[in-house]
This record gives sequence, C-alpha cells and structure tokens, in this order.
Amino acid sequence: MKRSFFYTVLSAFLLLLSSCSKEWLEEKQDIKLVIPQTLSDLNLLMNSNRFSYDGRGSSEASNDDFEMTLEEFNSLWYDFERKLITWNIDEFPKLGSVEYQEEWDYPYAQVQACNVALKALEKIQRTESNASIYDRLKGTALYHRARAFMNVAMTFCKYYDPVTAGTDLGIPLKLDENINEPIFRSTLAETYQQITKDLAAAAGLLPENQISVTHITKGGAYALLARTYLYMNAYQHALENADLSLRYHPFLDDYNKIDPAPSYPLANNSKETHIRIEMTVGYGSAGFTSAVPNELYQLYSDNDLRKTLFFKVQNGRAFWRGELVNNNLSGTATDEVLLIGAECAARLNNKEKAMALLNTLLEKRLKTGTFIPLSAGNNEEALDIILTERRKELLKRGLRFQDLKRLNKENRYAKTIVRKIGDKTYVLPPNDKRYVFPIPQYIINYNGIQQNPR
Repeated sequence: MKRSFFYTVLSAFLLLLSSCSKEWLEEKQDIKLVIPQTLSDLNLLMNSNRFSYDGRGSSEASNDDFEMTLEEFNSLWYDFERKLITWNIDEFPKLGSVEYQEEWDYPYAQVQACNVALKALEKIQRTESNASIYDRLKGTALYHRARAFMNVAMTFCKYYDPVTAGTDLGIPLKLDENINEPIFRSTLAETYQQITKDLAAAAGLLPENQISVTHITKGGAYALLARTYLYMNAYQHALENADLSLRYHPFLDDYNKIDPAPSYPLANNSKETHIRIEMTVGYGSAGFTSAVPNELYQLYSDNDLRKTLFFKVQNGRAFWRGELVNNNLSGTATDEVLLIGAECAARLNNKEKAMALLNTLLEKRLKTGTFIPLSAGNNEEALDIILTERRKELLKRGLRFQDLKRLNKENRYAKTIVRKIGDKTYVLPPNDKRYVFPIPQYIINYNGIQQNPR
C-alpha cells in the first residue's frame, strides 16, 4: 500500500484529536504521544464532535425529492453538484475544505480513530471497576466504525443482492490502525458481514441509557443493525432488531406539541433520535434548498402536521424547512425504526403487526382528533401504504437514494427519475450504473484499488 492514501485520513484524524481536548494535546507535544493510552483519553476521542457527521450529501443531490429552476441550477457554486443533479458525474473532486467533507476521506478518518481506540483498549486491562466505561468505549468504537463503513458502502457500492454479493465489489475494510497495512476492496458480502458483526458486538456492549445526545446506546446500535439488514433484504433479521431497538428506545415525539412558528421547528434535539448525527451537505445543498416536487407535497393531507412542520410555501412552491445542517438528521431515530419494522412485517406476511407499527407513528403525526387507524386488506396493500409513509416521514435523511436503489429491484416499485431543468430533460432509469458513484480518482491514483464501472 502507498502511504499517501492515509495522509488525508491522518490529517482528518488529527482534527478529531484536536477537537477532543486542548489541554490533553498541550501535555503531549510529541506526536507519538498523541495516541490515546488511558480510558480518559479514549473517552475524549470517542466523544469528539467529528463523529456527529455523516456524508451522503451526494445522494441527496441525486434523488427525486427536489426540483429546481434553470436559474437555481446555474447559481450553484460547484459544477460537480450540477453533475450530481443531472447524473453526469465523472469523478469526485477533492475540495479540500473542512466545510465540505469528502465522502470517502471523512468516514475513513472516523474508521481510523475507531481502530486506534480499539487497539488502545487491547492494552488496557478490563476490571470490575472500569468495566462499564471500558465496554461503553469499545461498543462506541465498533458502532462508529460500522456506521462509517455503511455510509461508504451506500455511496460507492451496488445495492446488496445475496445472489451476487459474494462477487460484487465492496469497500476496503480497514480493521487495523496501522497505516502501512495493505488495502483492497472486499466483496460486498464481506463488507456487510463486517458491518453487522461490529453492530451486533456494539449492541451487546453499550449501555441501555443515554449519557447525552452525542452518546450511542443499545437502542441506537440495534436501530442501525435493523437499517443494515433492511438494505440486505434480510427482513426477519431487520424486524427482530427493530423490535429490540424499540424495547430500549420507544420515545416518539407528538407533533401536536411542536410549535410551528420558528423558522426551523424540527431542530435536531428530538428524543426520538438515538444519537445526534447530522449530514454534511457540501455536495448536496441543492437537495435541501430547492423546492420539493408537487407530487410529493400533495402526499400530505391537510391534517398531517408534517405538511406545515416540514415545508414552507413560497410562490406556489413547497420548500423544506430544515436548516442546511443543524436539523438534517442522518442518524437513526424511532420513526425510522417503526417504519423498518412495519415494512418487514408486511414483507413477512404479517399485515396486522405492520399496520400496528405504522399507526403508532401516524398517531403522533396527525392533528389531534383527526387520526383514524389505517388498515390494509392484504400484505401487498400494507406494503404500498408503508412505503409511501416511509418516503413522507424520512425526507432529507440521506436514505432516499438507497431506497430507490433497492426498490428498483422490484418491478412493482421501480421508478425512472426524470429531472427537467430549463428546456433540458435528464433521465435516470432503474438499476442504472450511475446509482453507484465513482470512487474519488485521487484515491485510485494513490493505491490502485478497482474503480467502479462508468
């Protein structure tokens, strides 16, 4: 492996450390001493705010949840974003700005920090007196490593197909802190096996109760495991982990109690969230600042509180009310878990449980006195209803593009995306190779790993 690959990773990793404790670094001027050696050091490292961000902004610029005028399109800062919007991307540039995080470098910096923490824990004896913090730190490192791997896989890999996953290209699974370790792309099956392995171990180690909004717990680990299994079409496993997540974290906001007056009424401080993780959107700002398609806006009834909490209407167009970063949730939350459970129950021919889980959510989303529990005549009808509600509820979560990838595998839900900008029309057919983004060329140049076909 060429050491160059990890230069940017190490730079970002040092930024991780610098955000942990100024005093700590002042005491350890020698770079060799920066490596954490105590549980206190590791606690600072694993609670860095650098773990509070996800990428996936590119997928927000490429999905079907927004529309834009020619004037809006031409006013975008980066030509790369225009290419994402029109599905004409040739490569990921390196913008080199902290504000606009690269979607390959950033998660691997998180992975490197997690690997450093896990290696350090091997050298610290677990005792009766330190068992609680020791297990929490190990579980946290495993959780964040799995989350980073999942984000890279969602962006740079095909959708998981159990028939071809053993040969489809996955991602480099960096499991050691040694920067001289050779790297290569695993198979997609190996990638998802590592993610589920890390998350299952994390769930067994993490505490039940949350210390703060930046700390992950069992409920959150089970939630991310449910999301992962859903994206593997492993519906029984996804349902089981959704149930476990809800056992430990059943909190659900009542939208009747949220004041719609503020500019951003759904600030990212909800008890529904398992951990405060926001989306960096340097590549996908258009997906957040442009109007939503009218067909999407009309899915919300007038009694649906999301219609006013999610959107503002200007000149006949509905715009997302979320602030560009501060309340664009990309971590898991109770609403997503309920929808995962509902979908998987329907796919497993249990429409009664499916609709019960969905109604638990909708009761808190409709105006008081207007909610009437939904029912379905069969499992297929239940699935149709649930998938519609999934799109309405999980808007701007960095999930829609992956949902399109997986639903395109089913003829019933496959969708051709059409984007009209000015007098030009752009089309993305189902299962098109452009659903998989190219790995940044500077990464290919550094280490020679295989590029995705274009």
